[in-house]
Amino acid sequence: MGRLRKLRAISAVALAGGVAATLAGGATALASPSAKSVARASSSAPFVVADSSSVQKLDPDIITNFLDFQSLGLIYDTLVEENPKLQVAPDLATSWTFSNGNKALTFQLRKGVKFDDGSTFTSADVVASLKRVQAPKTGDASASFISSLSKVVPEGPYAVKLVLSHPDVSILEGLTSLNLAMLPAKAIANGSIAKKPDGTGPFKFSSWSPGNSFTVVRNPSYWGGKPALSTIKIETVPSEQSIASALQAHSVQLGLLTEPQVATHLPSTYKVQKVLSLSYRALMLQDKTGPLANVNARRAIACATNRKQIVGDAVFGQGVAVGPVPLGPFASNPVSSLCPTQNISMAKSYLKAAGMPNGFSFTAITSTDLDPTSSAQAVAMQSQLAQAGITMNIQNLAGDAYIQDWLKGNFQAAFAENGADPDPYVMYGRYFGTGANLGVPAGYSSPALQKLILQGDEAASTPVQTKLWSSLSANLTNNAVWIWLFDAFNYAAVAPNVHGFSLSPVVGTSLQALRSTTIS
Repeated sequence: MGRLRKLRAISAVALAGGVAATLAGGATALASPSAKSVARASSSAPFVVADSSSVQKLDPDIITNFLDFQSLGLIYDTLVEENPKLQVAPDLATSWTFSNGNKALTFQLRKGVKFDDGSTFTSADVVASLKRVQAPKTGDASASFISSLSKVVPEGPYAVKLVLSHPDVSILEGLTSLNLAMLPAKAIANGSIAKKPDGTGPFKFSSWSPGNSFTVVRNPSYWGGKPALSTIKIETVPSEQSIASALQAHSVQLGLLTEPQVATHLPSTYKVQKVLSLSYRALMLQDKTGPLANVNARRAIACATNRKQIVGDAVFGQGVAVGPVPLGPFASNPVSSLCPTQNISMAKSYLKAAGMPNGFSFTAITSTDLDPTSSAQAVAMQSQLAQAGITMNIQNLAGDAYIQDWLKGNFQAAFAENGADPDPYVMYGRYFGTGANLGVPAGYSSPALQKLILQGDEAASTPVQTKLWSSLSANLTNNAVWIWLFDAFNYAAVAPNVHGFSLSPVVGTSLQALRSTTIS
């Protein structure tokens, strides 16, 4: 699920990036004076954002649900962020420099930044935040992003050096994840983060009604300038059609949508923004027991799958069939080294090789709470697999139940929306790398795969990276580790009187434009 970011998190995520312009040693990025300029208009009424999902957790280190990333992204900042062009940009760090053959990374920190509790952000908070991410008891979904981190050395109150165990050009990209948000050392020490968010972002936590709403208020001390909106309320609405109705009833100012048939049928007075999501849909497989432990059985599923039809049925053709790396310079081409398009004859051959000529059955979980398109994906694929003699049972779960089963690997197969990243290491180190912290839901491990992931992370030149990441895509699809399906569009339906909002493809910052949004 992204970063699950990155479930519609993970990111998570999500899920989790951008193409770092600073891959090699010595590169530095500087903050722009207008990086976070904020409009000065004001509004006292709550600005209502509607989503069919709901906020699940308050601790940024452990979130996996997309809406959690979006909501807490209003409260927390990271050292660096991913901008809408998928580039690494300054956030709480104003500049950075790689040194010692990419085995050290030094950040210069922004001065005058305050946490919501009034304390000043310094290098001590960076040290405490990154140590918390690394602590096994935290269970941070993105701890693998900094697996190379040996120690964090303060260099005065406003600089830190990250000492790495091996050359790691991907760590900068990983640090854009909200799972690596900067937290106050005091709140970490007293254990209050899980109950009361305490960040440096444009908004401050106000209240949370699980399953119903999440509310933030303007942070007048925000280092980027006081936001125009005084209160933002993120409400859970049962369906996207209901969100459309609420927009037209003027009870909602911004609707977050994934269903094109809803987004495209709003009155023309509503501005509908559309971006290709930095996430992908896949059928994740638990490959350790049962029929799916047989690689040829998994290959049969891959060959029986018709991605184009799934895109048509699930999102009315508003998507693109993708492989393991959906976007960026290392995008998978072809989408699968095994069966780029449906091949029922080949699927039956793999079933015979698996010793299952009459097929087999398994169960796949979905959650329309987390991804309204997952049911349509499953029904389409169920019909396709049946053509090869494979029976796929479908079990739809409530959002929280799905997340818990997913994290525990308590499924045979799971339709998931996972956070993507232009950097394949950030995407898959957490699933398939050595000591992968999401190895349980990933359901598969291989020394060859681990070696490829490490080599790609350490490679400093683009041609070498391109070759290694192509090999990664081929390894994943040839072994049918999962079945990668498609990348779709996200939509934001904006009321006519809302100005300055621009939807970002990046999950963790997709609502950050609200810091400069106004209402007329």
